[in-house]
Amino acid sequence: MAYQGISTGTTPNDGLGDSLASGAVKINSNFTEIYTALGDGTNLSVKEVIQDAVGLAITVGIQTGISVTYDDTNNRINFSNYGITTTSTNKSLSNLEYCTVTADSLQLTLPVGAVGNKVTVGVGGNFTNTQVLGNGSNIMGLVDNFTIDSPYAVINFIYINSTLGWVIS
Repeated sequence: MAYQGISTGTTPNDGLGDSLASGAVKINSNFTEIYTALGDGTNLSVKEVIQDAVGLAITVGIQTGISVTYDDTNNRINFSNYGITTTSTNKSLSNLEYCTVTADSLQLTLPVGAVGNKVTVGVGGNFTNTQVLGNGSNIMGLVDNFTIDSPYAVINFIYINSTLGWVIS
């Protein structure tokens, strides 16, 4: 059904608009359509809409490899294929890893660069000397390593090409 607007006439009380009864019928019809499309006809259910839109899994973005699923048990959206880790020691990162740093002065090594690879580093404290090593690739077009000098920062690294290497998004 298409949206049903209520005719209000040209001026107040000119008798040209919908009657109170026909306007109410249009309102009820519009709500019935919404509640049927976004629920069971009586109750709205955003969860069901997400499941219909997502299905079993979809791929998000180009070359990311991230799939999104709806977790019916916990009523949340999951981003699978994305490893979530914490570290208090030096660490080599993997593609699609979200790593939270829990100590100061750590060195994190990015994976070997491949177009579309993505890594996220979160600083989980008042640490101002986390070094990110390029592993043979540039970072922001420079051969230098990257120092995260802000506490509680979250930095996304995406590999673009051999010239730029890893860029920050």
